[in-house]
Amino acid sequence: MAINYDYHERQFLGFNRFGIIRRTVIALFCLIFYYASETDDEMKNLFFLLAIVILALSLLSMLIQHLETRLDGSKLTLIGPMTFKKVTLDLEGLKYVEVKPYSRLMLNRPMFNLHRDGTIRFFTYGKWCLEFETKDGEKVRLGTQRPNGLKEILSKFVQESAD
Repeated sequence: MAINYDYHERQFLGFNRFGIIRRTVIALFCLIFYYASETDDEMKNLFFLLAIVILALSLLSMLIQHLETRLDGSKLTLIGPMTFKKVTLDLEGLKYVEVKPYSRLMLNRPMFNLHRDGTIRFFTYGKWCLEFETKDGEKVRLGTQRPNGLKEILSKFVQESAD
C-alpha cells in the first residue's frame, strides 16, 4: 500500500557531478592508454578491462539511493539509506525559507547530516538548496532538485508561525 506524502523526493548517488567527472576521466585515461600503448597485450587488456569495470560501476552507482526527503504534515524526514540514519525535523515555527545556490564550487561532494559552521547540511547533487531555520535556531541547508516546489510548501509553515 502506497503512502502519499505532501512532498517526496529521492536523490541517487551516481548523479553527483563530481563523481561522474572523476569516473569518466579515469575510464578515458584507461581507454587512451589501451589504444595508444605499444606495450604487451596483457597490459593493454588490463587497462581495457579496468575501463569497462569503472563504467559498469558508474552505471550501477546511479541506482544507489543517497537521500530521501519526505514531508508528511509538519514533519520533514530525511532518510539516508546508505548510512541507515533518519533525521526528523519539526517544521512548526520555521523562521524563514530561502532558495540559494548550494555552493560557489562546481564540484560538491554528497553529504548527509553534516554539521559545519552552525548549519546542518544534506546534499547529493545539483546546484540549488533550500535554507531554513527551525524554531530551535538550527539552520538547515537541504539540497533538492525541486527547490521552488519545496519552498512553496515550507512557506506555509513560516506564515503560520508569523500569525
